[in-house]
Amino acid sequence: MRRGVFFGLFLLVSYSGLYAQSQVLLPVATPDGYGFVTSEGQLAITPQFERVLPFAEGRAGAQLDGRWGFVDTTGRWIVLPKYDHVFSYQNGYARVQLGERWGFVDSQGQEIIPPRYVAARDFAQGLAPVGFAQKLLVVMRRTRWGFVNSTGELVIPPQFTQALSFSEGLAAVETGEQTLFVTTERRWGFIDSTGRWVIPPRYSSARSFSEGLALVREGGRTLFIDKQGNVVLEVPYRQVFSFAEGRARVSDGTAWGFIDRTGALVIPLRYEQALDFSEGLAAVRIGGRWGYINPEGDLVIPARYEQARPFTQGRALVVEQGRLTYIDPVGRVYWQAGTP
Repeated sequence: MRRGVFFGLFLLVSYSGLYAQSQVLLPVATPDGYGFVTSEGQLAITPQFERVLPFAEGRAGAQLDGRWGFVDTTGRWIVLPKYDHVFSYQNGYARVQLGERWGFVDSQGQEIIPPRYVAARDFAQGLAPVGFAQKLLVVMRRTRWGFVNSTGELVIPPQFTQALSFSEGLAAVETGEQTLFVTTERRWGFIDSTGRWVIPPRYSSARSFSEGLALVREGGRTLFIDKQGNVVLEVPYRQVFSFAEGRARVSDGTAWGFIDRTGALVIPLRYEQALDFSEGLAAVRIGGRWGYINPEGDLVIPARYEQARPFTQGRALVVEQGRLTYIDPVGRVYWQAGTP
């Protein structure tokens, strides 16, 4: 198998994830290209594409002759391959890029918003953050972010230097003053779907709400806040990630562990690297190899893989002895490169 195909699949699954759908199809890489197998390892869509994204909401991004479109679970084109880049479907819509501009297609494959924005993020709660180019000088421009609905109507005017998608009713946005070369006075806060400030901009960085808490930085402090802006936890670790399934991964700079919602270190700092919990398991690296632990920190799948990704839809993509492999939550193999 070609090295580019092999590791390209691993990276695509790493960053795109897999999504709930009635028929679970998993992307696979072969010398003939990319295709899909069922969760039982049976070939479902013949390898024929140059690259693919995992299925999301019954659609998968696929590249052919250098252009991207979307196929359904039978391999039929829902969106013909004409775009330079695409992202997976989220909440009924997918981002598509043509040239330097971004737009959206719906689940029927219709281009509901033509590519006209310089940047865009996914729809959530009926709104999507989009970037508008604003000229400062003849040769310079800045990007201001606002929010549009599914018809392309501007609901929240472009006024932010950065904006994330809505999550749990709020969107993290950044304000700042942009001069010729730099943006100063940068501060993050949270708005509701009308654009009203719910948590005023006072943080140096912020992530979206997850499980009722948002991770922010304020004055050198790393905090978890609630939706009223109250500090729930102050976390003393150098690296901190958002909560997933009641656990947040943290690091002191040398090792990784997990805290619970009280801030207690429930899984000690003993791993070389760790990923978020997903479907009750988290991938961790021990002695240069990856395995999986449960929320109590028990190693339930031994650390024997060169690479590992989170579980989704009951399967995880790993690399074992140089071969791409899909496993179940007890480590059983359901597909391995060269044996679909």
